[in-house]
Amino acid sequence: MNYKAIIIDDETKLREVLAIKVERNCPQIEVVGKAANVPEAYELINKLKPDLIFLDIAMPGESGFDLLKRFDAIDFEIIFATGFNEYALDALKVSAVDYILKPINTEDLLFAVNKAIANLEKKLRLERYELLKENVDKVGDQETRIALPSTDSYDFVKISDIIRCEGWQKYTKIFLKNGETLVSSYNIGVYRDMLEKYNFFSCHKSHLINVNCIQRYLKEGNIIMSDGMSVPVSRRKKEIFMREVLKR
Repeated sequence: MNYKAIIIDDETKLREVLAIKVERNCPQIEVVGKAANVPEAYELINKLKPDLIFLDIAMPGESGFDLLKRFDAIDFEIIFATGFNEYALDALKVSAVDYILKPINTEDLLFAVNKAIANLEKKLRLERYELLKENVDKVGDQETRIALPSTDSYDFVKISDIIRCEGWQKYTKIFLKNGETLVSSYNIGVYRDMLEKYNFFSCHKSHLINVNCIQRYLKEGNIIMSDGMSVPVSRRKKEIFMREVLKR
C-alpha cells in the first residue's frame, strides 16, 4: 500500500533533498506536495489529505506546532524534521512523536518512516498529537501527560501519577499511584532521558524515581517510595543523591 506525504519546511534546498531521499529510499511513500510555511501547509493538507507530513518546527511566522493547533483533529501521521531544539525535543519525546534531526540521515529517515507506516496500519495516531498540542507549553511540569507505548498500543498518564520506573529485560515497568503497573516497550534509558526535566532521578542503572514520591531515605542506601517499595541507590549515585535531592 502506498501513502501520500507532504514536506513542510521554509528551506527550499531541504525540501528538495528530503523529497529525493524519500523517493529513493521509501517506496511506499509518495511525496504529493511541498509547502514553505504554515498557511501554505494548512491549505495543502486540507486539499490533498495526506497520510504523512514531514514538518519543520522553526519556521518564520508560525511554527510547526502552530500548524497543529489549526486542526481540531489530526488524522495524519507526522515526522518532525528539526534542528536541535532542546525544549521542542522534550515535548516530542513525552508525547511519543517521532522526529529526525537536520541534516537528515538516511538511516534515521528510514527508521522514522517505517514507524510511521506501522502506526498508519495500526491507526495509532490521533491521541498522540492531541497530547503534543497540550504538552508544547508544559515542559518540566509534572501535570504533563505522557504517552507510554506498549507493543501494540499507547497508555496516556500524568507524569505526576508515576511513582517510579524499573528496567526489566528490554522493557520498562511503570508503577503508578493507583497501584497499576504498566509495561512499556521502551527501555529504561529512554525514560531516563525523557523524564529528567520532570523531577525524576536515576538512582540506579535499573531504577528511575519520581522525587516527589520519596517517603524516606535509609542510610544503608535505599529509598522508600510512597507505594512502600524500597529502591536501591547505587554507590556511584549516592553522593549525587545526597547533594542534589536530599538537600533541596
